[in-house]
Amino acid sequence: MRETASTTPNSDASSSDSPRLETHGRVASIVLRRTTHRNALHAEALCVLEQRIAESHFLVDRNDVDVIVLRGDGAAFCAGFDLASCAEDPRRVEELLIRLSACVRGLRAIDAPIIARVQGAALAGGCALLTGCDFVVVAADAQLGYPTHRIGVSPAISIPSLLSRLGAGARALLMSNDVWDGRTAFLRGLATHCADPLELDATVDRLVESLLSKGPNAMRATKRWIREIEDRGAGDLGWVPPRDAHAIACARDASVALAAGEEFATMLRAFWATRAGK
Repeated sequence: MRETASTTPNSDASSSDSPRLETHGRVASIVLRRTTHRNALHAEALCVLEQRIAESHFLVDRNDVDVIVLRGDGAAFCAGFDLASCAEDPRRVEELLIRLSACVRGLRAIDAPIIARVQGAALAGGCALLTGCDFVVVAADAQLGYPTHRIGVSPAISIPSLLSRLGAGARALLMSNDVWDGRTAFLRGLATHCADPLELDATVDRLVESLLSKGPNAMRATKRWIREIEDRGAGDLGWVPPRDAHAIACARDASVALAAGEEFATMLRAFWATRAGK
């Protein structure tokens, strides 16, 4: 939201650029603030983000908040993991993958609708966060995708939640490692709304107001029912691909296992060497 927001009592950040939780009326905003690194995620940022998501969950359960907005300050939503720290010690990516998976599961567990406001880059881990949201509002020139194969890591962690949004289209996005602009992401179903960059905030605000005008209990019940159907797999309602906690945990473990291998360490260091030489 563009209005001045108040920081919740429990959202004191462990550092000045840690994710923050703000509330304004019936709306909570989780804000990524590491702007000097395009909001890239390191272990501390993910730890605090997980806390902010849990705090948001608490506010929703207490009926203090009816809508949540996930956004990033600065030029980018989230450029993925902090590769500088991982290049020093590739084993650090294992913790990042585990914490990222917990953040996506935490977002999906919240009963209130969640809107992602996306400008600039939403790549790899940043794109994974979008799959935990109900609405994804992108600027037309935003960049979304999973360009992870070039550093030898798999985006498998996103498969269960990405399938909920893209269905069969998830296969091509994950295997190609293509990066889509905002308009393409909207046309292919990764985003729910697309706006001119100058209209991004206004588009988010209109969506927030629309959601606030609806029955909050009805929306909570609907989201719980969607989650239950996704969790059950096959049932009386017909076949539904399972996206339950077990599937998400298995996808997380698959990504962690690959990140522990020599291919990832070698490719990451080579990639980072080219970046450092620029």
